[in-house]
Amino acid sequence: MSGRPYRAQRLFVLLGTLLVLLVGPGFLASAHATSVRSQQWYLDSWKIDEVWNTTRGAGSIVAVVDSGVDTTHPDLTGQVLPSLSTPGDREGHGTGMASLIAGSGRSGNGEGVYGVAPASKILPFQAVSGIFGGNDPNSLANGIKLAADSPARIINLSVSSSQDFPAAREAVSYALAKGKLVIAAGGNAPKERDNSPVYPASYPGVLAVSAVNREGKPASNSVRGSWISLSAPGEEIPGACAAETRYCLSVGSSDAAALTSGVAALVWSVHPDWTANQVIRRLIDTANRPTEPVPSDTFGYGAVSPRKALAATDTPGPADVNPLVGVRGDKPSAPPTAAASSAPTAAAAPPTSTAPPATATGRSDDGNNLLVPILIGTAAVVLLAAGATIVTMRRRRTRELAYRQTPVAPPWPTPPPPHPQSRTYDGS
Repeated sequence: MSGRPYRAQRLFVLLGTLLVLLVGPGFLASAHATSVRSQQWYLDSWKIDEVWNTTRGAGSIVAVVDSGVDTTHPDLTGQVLPSLSTPGDREGHGTGMASLIAGSGRSGNGEGVYGVAPASKILPFQAVSGIFGGNDPNSLANGIKLAADSPARIINLSVSSSQDFPAAREAVSYALAKGKLVIAAGGNAPKERDNSPVYPASYPGVLAVSAVNREGKPASNSVRGSWISLSAPGEEIPGACAAETRYCLSVGSSDAAALTSGVAALVWSVHPDWTANQVIRRLIDTANRPTEPVPSDTFGYGAVSPRKALAATDTPGPADVNPLVGVRGDKPSAPPTAAASSAPTAAAAPPTSTAPPATATGRSDDGNNLLVPILIGTAAVVLLAAGATIVTMRRRRTRELAYRQTPVAPPWPTPPPPHPQSRTYDGS
């Protein structure tokens, strides 16, 4: 590992003012136990085996600024680089994001969770915690700055907040100035919520990712907004977690951002001389366009496609121009007032169109919304929030969110053949 050393520092998150809208826990009814890998439907849609014939992400380092990473998880053993951040992960959220990026799939004789870039490495920075957090409003900003000073070229921020903190804004600007590719969760909210700007996704230059389901439509908790740059799978996503069974099923833009970070790691593995701006341009240019005009408030420039991103041979544009800056005039560029940070704004009101919802791939809904069968048994948990500005991570206490997870238990059965599933999402 190269790069200048960075300071050891215990990181905390602001409780009571920062609203983090992330994937949270819950349970799904299921009828059959199957392998974790067989439930990663998006890898099949992406034709990931063909992609891995070109690269598996070797040489790429992704900084995960999150709740930490459990380095003892079988699918992350050997995948995580030493960090001066606080070790471990008591929440499990950061572990899940790391597994989606660089999971090795080693569990159960290769039937664990595979990251998009399994040969890449994770550099964790424990900066947010809903259970063990402190009251330092600069914690996330500190984590971003540490990541900016690290060898990682990609910074994954699977967090979103209704508050725009100057420290976080400055930290993101610092990271961009250092040549880092900053990828953030586009935000999670139910249909009735006014889609006000979320941060750090709304900061200029950040690649903000929204979540879509296996039909290519917005995930159940997806938001709309001018800050959305791309979309990626973010519903029924299996990954590593803190549960005793070590695997959970989740939904949200956190997953979409992590998967996009994995795709960026693949691109940078093949083109190590490119800048972050050029990687962004390649991801945008090769995205599967939605049925609505782009950039779309729902899908951005479209659904990320690792196969097309690696197959393209055109020049990815100037090295020193971020294609996300100065393109969309409605993208928030200045901090809102304190009142605007916590209250819906008219400018971000949901669309009033009654037309059928668009898809990220230009295909229509076939009426199927399949649940991933992972654990024998049934259970359901719905977590409701106590307020609009309470930080939560993994245990969402927000009335706006209802998330689902299913632990996966061994023994590992023989996986089924590649899915001829009833789905319309085509991310290839």
